[in-house]
Amino acid sequence: MLVKESLVSAITSIKSNATRSFLTSLAIIIGTAAVIAVIGLGSSAEKALEQSIDDLGGRTLYVSPGQNRRGAVTKGMIPLDIKDAEALARNNEHNWRISPTITRNRQIKFGNANINERVGAYLPIHFNVRGYDLEHGRLFTEDENYGRKRVVVIGSDVPGELKTNVKNILNNEILIAGVSYKVIGILKEEGSTGWQNPDDELYVPLLTGAQRLFGTDKVDSINVGISNDHNIDAVMMTVEEILRAKHDIGPGEDNDFRISDYSQFADLRRQATGIFTALIAGIAGISLIVGGIGVMNIMLVSVTERTREIGLRKALGATQRVIMMQFIVEAILLCIIGGIIGILIGTSLLFLFASLNDWPYALPISAVIGSITFSALVGLFFGIWPAKRAAKMDPAVSLRYE
Repeated sequence: MLVKESLVSAITSIKSNATRSFLTSLAIIIGTAAVIAVIGLGSSAEKALEQSIDDLGGRTLYVSPGQNRRGAVTKGMIPLDIKDAEALARNNEHNWRISPTITRNRQIKFGNANINERVGAYLPIHFNVRGYDLEHGRLFTEDENYGRKRVVVIGSDVPGELKTNVKNILNNEILIAGVSYKVIGILKEEGSTGWQNPDDELYVPLLTGAQRLFGTDKVDSINVGISNDHNIDAVMMTVEEILRAKHDIGPGEDNDFRISDYSQFADLRRQATGIFTALIAGIAGISLIVGGIGVMNIMLVSVTERTREIGLRKALGATQRVIMMQFIVEAILLCIIGGIIGILIGTSLLFLFASLNDWPYALPISAVIGSITFSALVGLFFGIWPAKRAAKMDPAVSLRYE
């Protein structure tokens, strides 16, 4: 009964001073909105990263060039080449899929449009290893790779970048570094992975790129697609054994290549995102405390303004407990209202940002519950002093207050 009466009294007081109540809650609103938005963005970024790793192939190893260390001397980076990929492809122990990669930026021209874009040379199996799907046309074949054919598959964004459409560019010629290539296929939209965007890339057969376009057999990396029934660690050991033998690396000598899996990149980025999220959420949390100080100050002003009301209520029999409860509930209610408004604003900002960046919408329910709880605790903590001051007022003195 006491809580209900205090709640009704608090609502009446807030309604009668709506503008002041809103301004009092403003810091709580801003702080809660920031906390919700930042935590939500962190969660959405993590989901987007996990989705990207799945799209890349969660069970894909990434072999890249490393440094040549013989004894105490470092002799620079040792490149990988197509023969390294062929050596891996000859091993059938793990039923893996080998996809070497050569990428460079080249000038692309179609009609009057001219852009500088990333061109990658790959084996036909690359699309399967990375999980890329075809939207229009077809993919290039092994015969076209061995025949060094001038054919190209393009990402979903490329037609727009070249100021044309699918109908006009498919099965027509484009110029790559001044040489004509036939567009035979267009991929479905994949979305950016954070470190590359397959949607604005062009894909040519590996040997076409190596011999006709780039003039090199040195590869940027070798992707190793692993089936679900094989252990990643065992596969990494086999890759290491094959490449150490191929590079004539003796016992006790360091590898001149690096083997990673995409989940390692994800872990590093997830850690960075977590630290950033915690930092910003902590700063936003400070604004909630500042908001609590603002609530306390306004409640002290409210106590002063309502001195006669407090004196009258005491004269009519209201106890210190009743008066104290009234002001504590009012402070808590102000903070909770501010918290709810802040949550609505924060979730709206999160939804907008996630939509613009094509991220999944992810907001832990614990963040919402935690924000409301923390707002209520801020109201409770900073409402106690004004409430005690109101409760201790002498009714005789209060009734004479002008």
